[in-house]
Amino acid sequence: MKILNLHVDYIKFKPLKKALKKIADLAEHEKKEVEIKEALVVLIAVEKSDSDVEKVVEALVKNVKEIAGQVKTENVVLYPYAHLSSDLGSPDLAVKVLDEAEKELKKHFKVTRAPFGYYKEFEMKVKGHPLSELSREIKVGGEVIEVHEPELSKEERARLLKSMTKNKTQSISGKGGLKSNVELGKELDLYIINEVVGKGLPLFTPKGTSILRRMRRFIEDEELRRGYEYTQTPIMAKSDLYKISGHWQHYKKDMFVLDVYGKDYALRPMTCPFQFVLFKRKARTYKDLPKKYAEIATLYRKEQTGELRGLTRMWQFNLADAHIICDEKQLEKEFEKVLELINFVMKNLGIDDTWYRFSKWDSKNESNKYVDNPKAWEESQKAMKKILDKLGLKYLEADDEAAFYGPKLDLQFKDVYGKEDTLFTVQIDFALPEKFDLTYLDEKGKEKRPMIIHRSSIGAPERTLSHLLELTQGKMKLWISPNQVKVMTMNNSVNNYAKEVYNKLCEVGFEVEFDNRNESIGKKAREAQIQKFNYLVTVGDKEKVEGVIAVKKRDSSEIEKMSLDEFSEKLKVEIRERK
Repeated sequence: MKILNLHVDYIKFKPLKKALKKIADLAEHEKKEVEIKEALVVLIAVEKSDSDVEKVVEALVKNVKEIAGQVKTENVVLYPYAHLSSDLGSPDLAVKVLDEAEKELKKHFKVTRAPFGYYKEFEMKVKGHPLSELSREIKVGGEVIEVHEPELSKEERARLLKSMTKNKTQSISGKGGLKSNVELGKELDLYIINEVVGKGLPLFTPKGTSILRRMRRFIEDEELRRGYEYTQTPIMAKSDLYKISGHWQHYKKDMFVLDVYGKDYALRPMTCPFQFVLFKRKARTYKDLPKKYAEIATLYRKEQTGELRGLTRMWQFNLADAHIICDEKQLEKEFEKVLELINFVMKNLGIDDTWYRFSKWDSKNESNKYVDNPKAWEESQKAMKKILDKLGLKYLEADDEAAFYGPKLDLQFKDVYGKEDTLFTVQIDFALPEKFDLTYLDEKGKEKRPMIIHRSSIGAPERTLSHLLELTQGKMKLWISPNQVKVMTMNNSVNNYAKEVYNKLCEVGFEVEFDNRNESIGKKAREAQIQKFNYLVTVGDKEKVEGVIAVKKRDSSEIEKMSLDEFSEKLKVEIRERK
């Protein structure tokens, strides 16, 4: 089989007259002109060697799914085109292959099929990108050989390289002139969004990565101290796993689905199914509970492009995800421990403007959004409300905001534009223990189902960072700041001494920058203040002679002289106490 795939703005075709006598006549409505917009047109020539119809169709469908996924179209036009081959199969074979291909492709796409055995007039406009014209040969046995993959033209390469220098990090100011995380990310050189890489896929600079690294180390160390066990699981899995969990049925539209050698896979939107597989790897008893699995996991969620914004909503992000598998008697205490951890995190980050939302199921929602088990929903929501009230937690209630498998407690915030979003979340899950057949033996040797708490602690570090940036307007605490110390010279004669100061501070592990440009100290200081450095260290002739440094703390007008050892110890204490 020979095929030519064309990604088109549109195709128009109209049957004119029969080319083969044995072909059945078309109905009147089939003789009219057809126009399809935004489609993948597949020109097909069925050959004599295509006798193994099942394998040839399987390979054809695989190719079409792969290319249609790359060009992001839902419309496929099957267009018989004999001119692609000089070794054509019989009309009966061609019709059989086309019939089976149309049947299979309709499971995935909106398929239009041009009539076989007719002369047709057609018109189409082919798009001008590298994937818009792909010819391929399919051999018996399903092996696919790529015949033509056009190289980038000079013009296309130049256009893409020019686009690569355009970073989409512009944003208007928020309420009261507050800067958004997009503005601050650009101003502090933390991350960029590049149109060649794609929307919703931030690239973090060394400074932005420094913040995320500190957040990650902080939460991993704290969770290990609190008895969590860390896992590492794949970023994708076969659809079978998501079918068991229910994500495939309830969440598929929000997942990035891949065709891998003809099998459906998906990039993971969460880690729970993977960690449940780990739990099931051996028999469990009550002595194993609570089992607390944690992971800083890279996740992928297909947000609507209009919802993507800065670090608040992305297609790829990380999540400090964890699942506590426990018995009913442990549920309340473990829930309380999760809240203690979240409060600990917020205190150390300096976040104090959030509120709790009790996110509930909506019995009136008739869509496929929730697991269909009204009794379990009522019981789990009653259990969560009981825990929240016993803990004396203040919260708002919100219908139709639950996860598809259970109610949740969300920690909410507002960005600089007043838009509400979720920072952290805690969920009680009644559905997945049954779906995954999770069990343990109790004290009497009886098999029981555990309860599950899904929770994030520091949330998605990227989103938490976005809120932290907007809340502090870039003035980060020293322990998390990417701009801790700026060492500046008064003149060239102190360069060597200033460099020694810089090197020793770096050796201790602080985030330090060195500025020995031939600029006034005033200009250097103003630029450092814009970059929100926690401390400015000035070195002049007097400091060199005395063997000290001049230190100015951010937002302070006072300048202190101290030894380098005193300054280092001061920073160590501030970082240790996360002030």
